[in-house]
Amino acid sequence: MMMRRMLTGLILAVAMAGANPDSLKAETRVTGDLPVTSDVALEQTDGLETEYGVITTSEGLRLRSVVTRPEGTAERLPAIFVTQWVSCDSIVFPEGRDTQLRLLAQRSGMVMIRVERSGTGDSEGPGCDKLDYDTEVRHYREALVQAKQHSWVDPQRVVILGSSLGSTTAPLVAQNNDVAGVIVQGGGAVTYLERMIHFERLYVERSGVVKPEDIHPEMVQRIAFLQHYLIGQKTPEEVASANPDLADVWQKIRGTDPENHYGRPFAWHWQAAEKNFLAAWLSLDVPVMVAFGEYEQFESRHGHRMIVDMINRKSPGTALWLEIKQADHGLALYPDAYSAYAYENGATAHQLYVAPVSQWLQHVVGLAK
Repeated sequence: MMMRRMLTGLILAVAMAGANPDSLKAETRVTGDLPVTSDVALEQTDGLETEYGVITTSEGLRLRSVVTRPEGTAERLPAIFVTQWVSCDSIVFPEGRDTQLRLLAQRSGMVMIRVERSGTGDSEGPGCDKLDYDTEVRHYREALVQAKQHSWVDPQRVVILGSSLGSTTAPLVAQNNDVAGVIVQGGGAVTYLERMIHFERLYVERSGVVKPEDIHPEMVQRIAFLQHYLIGQKTPEEVASANPDLADVWQKIRGTDPENHYGRPFAWHWQAAEKNFLAAWLSLDVPVMVAFGEYEQFESRHGHRMIVDMINRKSPGTALWLEIKQADHGLALYPDAYSAYAYENGATAHQLYVAPVSQWLQHVVGLAK
């Protein structure tokens, strides 16, 4: 087991003598000098070759890249470069389960490039929960430059795909990086302060933790707290100390603990709050697609829609809108918004996203038949 984990040469996904050829998974290999130390099994996906590689950041950290391409491909292909959601879990495909990204990798006919963030999986460096926003964006930008040099990738046809929080990093990564397009899902372009206020608005309305008649004073307090915290760049302790009337607000805000917010340090959120996301979007001159779930639990429809509307005001027909009815943040389907908020009675429907996104991607990079 230890020998397998430390191997940095070629690894075959299945190499058992006498195995049924029809049951063989496509090849998985490890290249470069970054050892496989994670306990997670090496990724294997039907119809895809998978390569575990290495991205080196400007400060010398080695980050794990996971790159797939259609099995049996010889030529350079257009690629999808993924910017990830906020939680610090691995971006390796889960064993034995379809995900939207896995299905896109299988059905798009393109290379897919994913990068494990600092301290995640095999990647070196401080844990993702210690990473600040600016460093995360820089790592992605450096990874994109290196990934374009990969022998599988056509560097002129790389599309960035941002999921959830990755929808905010995607246009920042794309700026001045010569990409062919950008697609995002689960994140808009309002200010980060507005974004977090909306998180709280949906929380107090849909979770049942606040009586309807108390929503108004609760939101007034939460907005005041978030203003001090995000725009004033004060720690929750500093906000409470300077504003005794707001002392109990931090404990009521969703996703908080004494040292971080949604698993990320305070500085990460402060830096995100400084970003002009809409300006980043408008600086691009490439096709854009924005996907939104009707029963989204976090982000606003307006924030998503604004990307499409503002880009199309500047360059008509450049941005495409995809709204999936009854879908939540992860694009599972629910009977109503309150069921979605509670994650009750949901059903997966990956093709409602995968099919139109694959079609758009193939059109953008010239693979459409």
